[in-house]
Amino acid sequence: MFLQSLSVANYKNLKEVELQFCKGVNCFIGNNGMGKTNLLDAIYYLAFCKSRTCHADTQVIRHEQPYFMLHAQFLSGEQPYNVSVSLQRGQKKVVKCNKKEYDRLADHIGLVPLVIVSPNDLELIIEGSSERRKLIDGIISQYDKEYLHQLLAYNRALLQRNTLLKAHATDPELISVCESIMAQKAA
Repeated sequence: MFLQSLSVANYKNLKEVELQFCKGVNCFIGNNGMGKTNLLDAIYYLAFCKSRTCHADTQVIRHEQPYFMLHAQFLSGEQPYNVSVSLQRGQKKVVKCNKKEYDRLADHIGLVPLVIVSPNDLELIIEGSSERRKLIDGIISQYDKEYLHQLLAYNRALLQRNTLLKAHATDPELISVCESIMAQKAA
């Protein structure tokens, strides 16, 4: 997969950016606060439909702007992919590949294979095993759609079970149903 071009509008501190890339190594050079990391995050967003650093999508919209827009042209072998992501405040995020909007964002994962390594990844060594599992799950999910679907279903059942436990649910059948789904998806 080769990133040919990137267009950014109102993404974090980036007002308007148009870049062309060459095959091989491309470098971003600039002073602190100029947006180098934000360019990398924009590429990450195009691959995963979310920011690596911001939890809420609206946090990536440039201050006092109504929207953000990302567009990139990728080439995989001879196959071109035009990927765009846009979000207008108060509306639903739109992710498209070759001008076709996805029904489910999970269908996009893996089209643009990406692994990012940053100084923050020290957590992989220092923190518990959950960070390492999250990284491995993310990498496998890019190459195996069925794994991604099973992982999403497992996490949904886990969230439901934990919500029941926190609410002190006394119906063991409800908890058993969630755990049964978790066991099936984990297998």
